[in-house]
Amino acid sequence: MMAGSTDDELDIPYYEIPPTYDEFLKNHLIPNKPCIIGPSFTQSWKANKEWILANDSSNENLQHQPKYKPNYMHLSQQYGAAQGQVARCNKRHFTDQERTEMSFAEFCAKWQEDDGKPSLDYLKDLHLQKTFPDDKFYTVPDLFEDDWLNEYWLQQKGDDDYRFAYFGGHTTFTPLHADVYRSYSWSSNICGMKKWIMFPPGQESLYQDKFNNAVYDVRDVDTIQFTKFDQAKKIEIYQKDGETVFVPSNWFHQVENIGAAISINHNWINASNLMFTYASLRKDWNDCKHAIEDLQDSMTPMEFLQECQNLLMVHSGWDWRIFLNMMAHVVANRVKQPNVPIHQPDLAWQMDRIDEVLNQWKQDEPRLIDYFEGNDLMSVYIQLRLDISSIRQK
Repeated sequence: MMAGSTDDELDIPYYEIPPTYDEFLKNHLIPNKPCIIGPSFTQSWKANKEWILANDSSNENLQHQPKYKPNYMHLSQQYGAAQGQVARCNKRHFTDQERTEMSFAEFCAKWQEDDGKPSLDYLKDLHLQKTFPDDKFYTVPDLFEDDWLNEYWLQQKGDDDYRFAYFGGHTTFTPLHADVYRSYSWSSNICGMKKWIMFPPGQESLYQDKFNNAVYDVRDVDTIQFTKFDQAKKIEIYQKDGETVFVPSNWFHQVENIGAAISINHNWINASNLMFTYASLRKDWNDCKHAIEDLQDSMTPMEFLQECQNLLMVHSGWDWRIFLNMMAHVVANRVKQPNVPIHQPDLAWQMDRIDEVLNQWKQDEPRLIDYFEGNDLMSVYIQLRLDISSIRQK
């Protein structure tokens, strides 16, 4: 079964029965293609039993009707103390929306008051699993368990993660964007529906103006400013209650909620999209260099490189140190436990992908090794190379 699109060549596979890991790797991870997986994929989750109620009310103005709605009372009682960022969907803030810090209990009261009517408040990026680590309201599906981003952040850094819950009223939305670090993402709907508008990679210039500003809301595009937007190929899908969408790297997308909606989302990186992630880091790095290039003559090359790293950390939330440490941490884990996670590509193939990124990195940045030496990272880099060799020899 295929999801509807504006171009027959862009149809998205729909799996009533989840694919095997090998099928998912071959048909989606490596070729970087999206898919939708039916409700059987996550039906055992606690969230799908306790967080929702049957949606008895119907809205004759809605073409697509959600089957379920939030169990507001249970959610507020269980998670009311959590703090999160609530986006106000009618107030633009640069490329995003204005956000206000709010407790989940405060948000839930506003959310319940709207109860499926048009709303403006959208609680995004809530670190609910991190806040309530003993509440196993979901488990990561086996197709998605090869997740270097959360493996590193949870085991090594411990101060953050890329596991989120989203809670939004009817008509709330997220503007056009590509995911952080150009990671993969997966999004499982607990209740409500989502309309996705997705753009395959390689056509970013079509939704940028001459100053490289991107379209904010694909439903309201100034065709004088964005003269080529109508040429962009796109896919429109409706994600129903219980379904899971896999979003590949570099696929720009905009998402609108239909009915009161809840979803659980992860961003994730592994060998299959590591080069996409590196390219994103490289682009951000070049942007930072350009932003302070007027300072370059007043510094030594290494001083300027370090200043760019500082700016990169502020701009992007990570830098060369974190990127190197993430790869080193994951490879060290595979040396100790080569079969964890259970579902992952062949280890030698993964080492080849890391090698490609390291070689490209050295080619792009002649002072990379000097940077490692000056920032106590040389031992990390050498150990990473040794661990890659060790895995290949097994």
